[in-house]
Amino acid sequence: MGEIDFNRLTHCMSLLSSEKETEIVATDLYDILESAPKIQDLVLQIVSTNITKEKMIDLLIELETELDHLNWHYESFKKELKNIKELDS
Repeated sequence: MGEIDFNRLTHCMSLLSSEKETEIVATDLYDILESAPKIQDLVLQIVSTNITKEKMIDLLIELETELDHLNWHYESFKKELKNIKELDS
């Protein structure tokens, strides 16, 4: 996957709504995209053959934190998308 520049993403989202909502949606999408490789890396570390129980626990906690962060941005994205849809009606 190619790199996505935050400013370009913000510019593309500006077609939708006000500057504030545009920045929120762009930030949410950007952070969601950044989480994907982090999550993949954590899962790959978890399934590695030379992992200790303590390391696995640390990785699972780190994974939970990353998933919580991703979920926060997903919920924010959903809220802003709903607002944008209502404004467009």
